[in-house]
Amino acid sequence: MTTRYLRNLVWLACLTATGAAHADYVSNLGVINAPAAIAFSNSTDTNLSVGTIVAPLYNFRDRWTFTLGENASLTSLVASFSFAGTFGLDNIQVNLLNAVGVVAVGWQNVTMNGPFTTSVSVTPVSGLTAGDYTLQVRGLLLNPPASYSGNLIAAAPAVVPLPAALPMLLLGLGALGAAARKRKQR
Repeated sequence: MTTRYLRNLVWLACLTATGAAHADYVSNLGVINAPAAIAFSNSTDTNLSVGTIVAPLYNFRDRWTFTLGENASLTSLVASFSFAGTFGLDNIQVNLLNAVGVVAVGWQNVTMNGPFTTSVSVTPVSGLTAGDYTLQVRGLLLNPPASYSGNLIAAAPAVVPLPAALPMLLLGLGALGAAARKRKQR
């Protein structure tokens, strides 16, 4: 009786240890300066596996860390996904965390309309400043083979050119001012 109980306990410990061996995947994308498009991907052939999430709708979570450089002034940050011929994933969502782990953008659903590319904006309302961020991707791994790939697209503010008429306008106003001053002195 005791031997059987001990054997079951050891068996349970082994099963628990193998379940904990599947950790969430973390990778660093490096420093991003806008404009830029940085690629990321994961598949069951590399690191995509059932993670530590215990939820009925999600069983993996990948974390893609990156740093916005000092000279990066972003107007938008978009995660673009490609699901070409992939049917082993479901319920994909993304969110963005700042350096201290506070959610900058809540979970956004990634629409999976077959083998097409879809984009999700992960730009917080308050904007993005230089610093460390984490793009989290979570979903349900149904069965291998499965994969996803995407790009983190950082857009810089558009540079507005100085109109050619503006210097001429200022020159004309200066000439009018000089003429008015000369007339007043007479």
